[in-house]
Amino acid sequence: MVENWQIILAIIIVGLSIVMPIFYSHQKKKKAQQEELNKIKIYGENINKQTRDKH
Repeated sequence: MVENWQIILAIIIVGLSIVMPIFYSHQKKKKAQQEELNKIKIYGENINKQTRDKH
């Protein structure tokens, strides 16, 4: 006979197995977007520096 604590434990395990991959993929996507923004920022700063150096 399955007891209540076993049912609760099974629900927690299944829930985590669904939520954790979603959470980590979101974190990975967010990190990639931040890196892309940093690349764009650095590129813009380099263009501005080159423009300032010309004048």
